[in-house]
Amino acid sequence: LETRYRVSMLVANSVYFLTAILLLTIGSYVQYKDIKKGLLLTEYVLILLPPLIYLFWKRENKKQFLRINPLKGRHMIFVILITILSYPVALFFNILFLVAVSLFGTIDQMPIPTPHTVSEYLLLMGIIAISAGICEEIFFRGFLMRAYERLGKKKAIWISALLFGLFHFNIQNFAGPFVLGVIFGYLVYETDSLFAGIIGHITNNGVAVTISFLGNLYLKNGFLSDSNAVQMPNTSQLIAGAFLMGIVTLITGTGAYFLFRHLRQKTTRAVAFEMMQQGWLEEKLPKLKYLPILLTMILYGYIAFLQISS
Repeated sequence: LETRYRVSMLVANSVYFLTAILLLTIGSYVQYKDIKKGLLLTEYVLILLPPLIYLFWKRENKKQFLRINPLKGRHMIFVILITILSYPVALFFNILFLVAVSLFGTIDQMPIPTPHTVSEYLLLMGIIAISAGICEEIFFRGFLMRAYERLGKKKAIWISALLFGLFHFNIQNFAGPFVLGVIFGYLVYETDSLFAGIIGHITNNGVAVTISFLGNLYLKNGFLSDSNAVQMPNTSQLIAGAFLMGIVTLITGTGAYFLFRHLRQKTTRAVAFEMMQQGWLEEKLPKLKYLPILLTMILYGYIAFLQISS
């Protein structure tokens, strides 16, 4: 390969750690002041800008590095359907994780903006679905996953998904994003297009916003009580929910799997994903390349401990 990628894993991990610090400091502050404006600033300034600034500074081919390749219409439909069918799968694993966490203590419901009117619904679709889908996919399936590609396809997908789950710094929302990160990673690889991850991410978050909007409509019409709407379920309720969601997951997950297999038959996977290892410059300071990730995991563990203790 003629292209010689300059982004080392140490640099990618350092950008990740720096972005995590910005998220927990500036991001938390601006979201506390105004949740909607804070989320927009977090996505477009704190998450999107750091990797783009570095790529411009290193004069990387942004389009090639981030896989900004066209996505065919039929592939787009497959991505949307696979994501919708995978939503219960991610929710199921998230509930299982919460069952395990609930054994160590009680977790309070995290404040998340939910739409009560059509205008709020459209606004949150723009913020939580579209903005997060674009910015976070460029960072994780674009920048980070490519940086880890020197380790091979599977490791790049699974490690970037793990970092995606950790990045939420919310013990209630770790397993779901991790599972979705794996799914989005494989979709990006199979289509050789970052747009597959972006569309999948937008679809998933759009489903979540839509469900919360419909839930608020039921609440408004008296179908749910306020206490039930905001209370975190106990361990027994979580186990019952996991059992029911497991049945749904078995059905929808099977459908998503067969759709994914069909998608693989309709795409030409990027040979460059394996070959790209030849194009990486030699890693500098290899013993330190995982240090920023270790620091992030320690930080996540501390925050998780505080969330459980509270």
